[in-house]
Amino acid sequence: MLGAVLFLKEPMFWQRWAAALLGFAGVLVVVGPKLTGAGGQHLLIMLASAPLFAASFLMAKALTRHDRPEVIVAWQALTVALFTLPVAAWLWQAPSLAQWGLVLLCGALGSLGHWLLTTAYKLADISSAQPVKFLDLIWAAALGWLVFHEVPSASTLAGAAVIFLATSWIARVEARRGRSTPA
Repeated sequence: MLGAVLFLKEPMFWQRWAAALLGFAGVLVVVGPKLTGAGGQHLLIMLASAPLFAASFLMAKALTRHDRPEVIVAWQALTVALFTLPVAAWLWQAPSLAQWGLVLLCGALGSLGHWLLTTAYKLADISSAQPVKFLDLIWAAALGWLVFHEVPSASTLAGAAVIFLATSWIARVEARRGRSTPA
């Protein structure tokens, strides 16, 4: 969101900051009990990836001014494939036929998700769309329950409620703002 203000010159409203902070608080409620300090370099890699994801989102938003979402998603997929190829080649194990099916399904769903996100960036300020990204945690917990039969903890459910409230609130605020601004 800060990058959207600094680099894209988007207007910022206090409600966007509040929704982002509330959503992040929900994330902390979900992951807080699991923060044990164990994880070492993997945690550092995840932290280091946050600015890279932010830069990717900002670039996608900037590109929507000139390119269609399909073109942006295609270039992102190609770029990610090229950057991950060295590690993939180093650790490569031939997938089974069933695994290839899962790879294709994940690729199709991931591409659809990227297209939807890029389309959202074309239609709205990135700073109004970003608080909704916290819903990823709720989807992950729901899929964990459906696919792996993992029962969500009380903190996961409480954090999910906070995230849901934050995203619902900012969606209502942005919808009212959209109706009140002249076309």
